[in-house]
Amino acid sequence: MLMPSAQLDETPARKQAPDVHSAPRWVGCGSMPRTAHRPLEVDEEKLVLQFPSLDRKAVGAFFTPAPLAERTLALALQHVGGGPLTVVDPSCGAGAFLTAASRLRPGVRLCGLELDPEVARLCQARVPEATVRAGDALRDGLEPLLATTPPDHQELWVGNPPYNGTSSVLKDPGTYARLRALLPLALMPGTSLRDDFAFFLLVAAHRLATRPGALAFIIPASFLDAFMYAPLRQSLLETLSLREVVDLGPGAFAGTQVRTCITVWSSLPGPHPAPRFERRGIGQHFTPEPPEWRLAPTAPEASALDARWRERGEPLTRLVPVSLPGVKTRFDELLVDADPERLLTRVKDFAATPEEALPEFAKAHGLPEELLPKLRALKAGPPLEVDASYVRPFYRYGGARHRGSVPPEARAYCYLDRRLVPRGDHRLRGPYDPHLGAVKLLFNVRELPLSAALLEDEGCVHDHRHARFAPLYVPQRLRDEGLGLTRSVKTRDELGPLVPNLSPRGLAWAERLGGPLPAFQALVRFLNGPEVQGIWAPAFGASRVVPVPLAEE
Repeated sequence: MLMPSAQLDETPARKQAPDVHSAPRWVGCGSMPRTAHRPLEVDEEKLVLQFPSLDRKAVGAFFTPAPLAERTLALALQHVGGGPLTVVDPSCGAGAFLTAASRLRPGVRLCGLELDPEVARLCQARVPEATVRAGDALRDGLEPLLATTPPDHQELWVGNPPYNGTSSVLKDPGTYARLRALLPLALMPGTSLRDDFAFFLLVAAHRLATRPGALAFIIPASFLDAFMYAPLRQSLLETLSLREVVDLGPGAFAGTQVRTCITVWSSLPGPHPAPRFERRGIGQHFTPEPPEWRLAPTAPEASALDARWRERGEPLTRLVPVSLPGVKTRFDELLVDADPERLLTRVKDFAATPEEALPEFAKAHGLPEELLPKLRALKAGPPLEVDASYVRPFYRYGGARHRGSVPPEARAYCYLDRRLVPRGDHRLRGPYDPHLGAVKLLFNVRELPLSAALLEDEGCVHDHRHARFAPLYVPQRLRDEGLGLTRSVKTRDELGPLVPNLSPRGLAWAERLGGPLPAFQALVRFLNGPEVQGIWAPAFGASRVVPVPLAEE
């Protein structure tokens, strides 16, 4: 799928590390004596080193830089009144946001919730005037904290909630059902509500729907336009008034390329001007529009191009009816190699090795010790009966890095046994093998950067993020009836003869171009071309399927 799944926050719990390996650091706030009006300043990043028991990679113990916390507070405070105010940080970590609030609005009431008790104690010591509790904001931790808010106070919710892609509440049916009920809209097909920051937004918006205040979170910039968050954006726009959007871009947290943003929402009565969007210091007002409810301005030339292409063509996924995610081998270190003979030898050795001898096997084949749990899990499955015919060409498509074609260095071999494909994956279910066939269109949809390539050699395509592959020829019934058919047929013959993987309009278009292969080649040129890359994709690439203007080819 789409999207990046790990982000940063000052909360050292329910986090995953960013995709890059270097930890984000902030070294610009040294220690100084605390006064009545200026709480103790500390190096936010070094705070995590006080907790050696924390698994930094597992929990994402990366702390928010003080200037970024202050910038978020300054934006938010413009949208609350001058009366009594309670500041709530539901994932307060060591208190960067509470500290910033005490500086920018002295005397304000401060409340923080932190999952880790040790970090909560540090936050309390750092901001002694705050009420800090240890607890889980997505379960029952907020209720006792919020119960003490005076009825005449506005509430300002601030923070940098966890971004981890796969929330722990997914394994807690009761909690998930309660949180899911806060979003009274259907989710996009093929998507689910699974990221903690989304749950935090829903909890805060639900609270502010019943009392005046504001909300300002640092969250992934993918929230602004990714198609999977369209229902969440719509729900928030119907509940609160969007006031500010600041696209921080990549690198707001040192040492990472994670894109983040600040969104500020208000529940104070209107009327309000249109929200303001800022990127690289340049601001403009805009109005979110259905059906995507993107939280960013749309360039007029992109809207005009999209309308013209839709009128004259078809969305890519309709034009090319059959496309699939790449294959997951489950364990590339064991099942992928540049040398097919070495690969087969390693798999045979693994099949013959008893579980107690797996450490020696790993050492002999250069597999790191940390992979032993994966080896044991694979050994615990069905016995591996090695078959040389399962060694197949394998292509690591790298998205934008491989625009146009897949380079020789991306080629390898994989050992593809259907029993090793996780969760009965539909990519290899039933009698149809979509990886057979020499020509495949590789592309991605609803994700930036958009890219496409043409693979003209038979082989398996690697599962690269949200990339898909479309065989040039597919069984006729699959093209006409859909991939779900593979679950009911027993033989390959039942699926019908191979036909071009194009819609009726696409077939007519291909005939004008000289056949299905020239049509696939034209698609690669179009998707990598300047109008898609420079005009359409920056506006719609993460939220819509690109329309292909058949009449203009």
